Amino acid sequence: MGKKKINIEIIIISFVIVLSVAYILFKKTDRVHYKVPELLNLKSDTLTKISISKGDRVLVLENKKGEWVVGEEGFKTDKFKIDKILNIVSNLKLTILVSKSGNYYKYELDDPRKINVKVFNGKEIIREFDAGKVATTYDHTNVKIKGDNKIYHAVGSINKDLDKTIDDLRYKKVFLIEKDKINQITFNMDGKEYVLNKSIIPVTKQEKDGSEKEGGPEIETEWNYNKAKVENSKVNSILGTVSNLACDEYVYNKNDLKASESLFSMKLTGSKEHLISIFKPQNKEDEKYRGETSQTEYKFFIKKFRIDNFLNPLKEIFGIEKTKK
Repeated sequence: MGKKKINIEIIIISFVIVLSVAYILFKKTDRVHYKVPELLNLKSDTLTKISISKGDRVLVLENKKGEWVVGEEGFKTDKFKIDKILNIVSNLKLTILVSKSGNYYKYELDDPRKINVKVFNGKEIIREFDAGKVATTYDHTNVKIKGDNKIYHAVGSINKDLDKTIDDLRYKKVFLIEKDKINQITFNMDGKEYVLNKSIIPVTKQEKDGSEKEGGPEIETEWNYNKAKVENSKVNSILGTVSNLACDEYVYNKNDLKASESLFSMKLTGSKEHLISIFKPQNKEDEKYRGETSQTEYKFFIKKFRIDNFLNPLKEIFGIEKTKK
């Protein structure tokens, strides 16, 4: 009797194990029954055009002899941002199947929220996909591949690098100078001109015993305004700010190009002359200034606080009342 009871228990346990294994093997989940497509990597230098659209907005990037430009006007682009896009479209990697239900709204893959990407080699579209919202992992994005109605996870939060405007992708540097080569700064404001001049001064260095150091005199620089010495650190700080100046956005609306009163202009002279002009906003409540420089044909905007960062130190040097923040 005892042996028979043991046999029955063994049979029941075995049956439960078989049912459990069967449940795991045959449970109808997307991830078990469907193989995730393995996309081939593309060579980014063979790509000729990338079209990125969302709703009614279409952004087109084109490869012009190795330089990527954006928009019909062929604006120069920010290489760092373009390299991110090229990496995304060239090395798109799918990890898991998320859904085959066709419920695109849940994943923001519906119109007009999806980001559609078409990648070209010549006239041929060699890759097309839609990007939706970032997955709950925050390291993946919900995507749909052209010709496949299922939704997958792609590696990375790629939608933030794809959901861009023309202005987002434009090259924003508007004033580049070699600050060490500047020897004169001419500043104009309210009809008055102020000039800073740099002098080169040979300085003889001595040893501890009072003898002259070998190698001859060293060279030092000195900035002057109205024959009065100005601290080098103050001028170098100003030059450091303007020497690699990027705008916040470019001007596209013709109304923003209407004549405005000049706030100031500045000429920096070295082996060449470099000009920058900043204009007062049409609306006093605006927190940005319109600007122009001799290094770009395009007008632009810079936030007020960024201009004040070098304008106020200049005013201090020239004895002009500072801009109130």
